[in-house]
Amino acid sequence: MQVLKLAGVDRIRGGNMRLFFYVGARVREYAEASLVRDKRLAGLLSCPPETQCEAVERSIKQGKASLKALKSLRGQLVPLVAQDLRNQLVAQGEIQRQSTVYHCEDGDGPFASSIGSELAKLMAGSNTEWLAVVASGSKAEGGSLVVVGSDEASIINAVERLTLLLGTCKGGVSHGTWRGKAASFVQLARLNISAQSSDLG
Repeated sequence: MQVLKLAGVDRIRGGNMRLFFYVGARVREYAEASLVRDKRLAGLLSCPPETQCEAVERSIKQGKASLKALKSLRGQLVPLVAQDLRNQLVAQGEIQRQSTVYHCEDGDGPFASSIGSELAKLMAGSNTEWLAVVASGSKAEGGSLVVVGSDEASIINAVERLTLLLGTCKGGVSHGTWRGKAASFVQLARLNISAQSSDLG
């Protein structure tokens, strides 16, 4: 056996306990793996092994605080972006279909969806046809895609155009809004040009 290292226990039913242990060469392999892991963590966390757990706990706490702050900022940004998109639609003049595109590389699905919903509220009661495409995610990897407009037919038509331009767009229409995902936004700029010139569908 050479050496035996107890690794811990788990309580199971009936008052019994499951014992975990390493024996012989496995103890050496475990020790070597632990040293490599400690060295890597020391470089990532800038602290010795003795304080790595505390450093990870601080990092997790800071990450949660940052996400909370980001969510709050995005919540404040949504109505501003929606109002700007509405202004773009209104400023385009008398054309057959008014359209606009917004792409935020640092956004996510809820952010895009919130902008679409807020814009729909601002455009409620509009007498003209309109359409807006909201994308969130990196150009190369794609992400969330929201298409909202004055009628479902134009929304579906726009999604078909988006599929030809961006590749497969997976999603569906619900309550007058198409929500889904695209694998890439590399060609999305071409849609911006199309939107500004006349229409999307």
